[in-house]
Amino acid sequence: MVKLVQVGLGGWGRNWAQEVLPVVPGIEMVGFVDADPAMRAIAAESLHLGQDVLFGSLDEAVAKAGPEAALVVVPLAAHAMVSEAALDHGLHVLVEKPFTETLAEAQGLVALAERRGLHLMVNQNYRQFPAPRTFRRLVADGALGHVASMAVDFWKMFDENYRYFFLAEPLLSDMAIHHFDLMRFILQDEPVAVSAMSWSEPETPFEGRPGAACLVRFAKGVVVSYRGTWISRGPDTVWGADWRIDGSERAALGTFRGNQGDRRGEDRVELFATAETKAAAPLVETAFTDRAGALADFAEWVRTGKAAPGLSTGRDNLHSLALMHAAMRSAAEGGRLVAIAEVMP
Repeated sequence: MVKLVQVGLGGWGRNWAQEVLPVVPGIEMVGFVDADPAMRAIAAESLHLGQDVLFGSLDEAVAKAGPEAALVVVPLAAHAMVSEAALDHGLHVLVEKPFTETLAEAQGLVALAERRGLHLMVNQNYRQFPAPRTFRRLVADGALGHVASMAVDFWKMFDENYRYFFLAEPLLSDMAIHHFDLMRFILQDEPVAVSAMSWSEPETPFEGRPGAACLVRFAKGVVVSYRGTWISRGPDTVWGADWRIDGSERAALGTFRGNQGDRRGEDRVELFATAETKAAAPLVETAFTDRAGALADFAEWVRTGKAAPGLSTGRDNLHSLALMHAAMRSAAEGGRLVAIAEVMP
């Protein structure tokens, strides 16, 4: 059993405790940390937690509960600080996405974890669905032939639950990190350059630009087009977005992660030999999906020291974070082609 402490008991932290922690085996929850007494009180009532597992600081939790790993579910601005504190305590760390606010912070955490011989993982939970894993297998096995292009579309209208109206690039710096990361995961390749343009419209509540379009070139030559927005008045896509991969022999189209209820309900991948000839691709199944899959892989990594294939380690995630920052830089500069090496030498 991995003795785990969770840091952060806000709404998303409590959701982790309700939906994810109870279904993942091999985890022993020894503590929950939040500096805000009000959050601890809410958690005590809603999660039925005793005061013996609730702590006001990580220092106190480590001293009294003896965890060996930490789940960091705090606001993005605190990711680096809390993750560093956990690593300094000798804890393995699973931190929510995006990894950190800056690449320098992320690089510092990766170096710290490696110096201390600790495991550091970022919760890129979209890797844990059947459809992306099926796309990855099709590309790796050559089932599509030579892959030259990929297209990803994400359309949503914000609602009352949206929290990031203040961001300069609310699509690129919040939601797109999922899709950028999956491009790398599916292609098993690294981006080399990106051009991005973003936009808004009059009288939205967004301070920044909630829509964007990007072209990303990968090292092996694949060009990915990405379009997304938080201000779409047409039909929504699901959270996983609509994906199309074109190869010299077949095209693969699909989507995943439904909006409500069973989030696996929208997973599908279809293969096209011609526009009229299609067949459903058998989906790669996993024991756990979404955040539960990420936590299960993290626990296995801590127990055995062996990282599962495609695990989003801290070092791996630097490349997804770099693509995000390069896209934001390009959008800020009117679409200039930005080399990934500009933001992460």
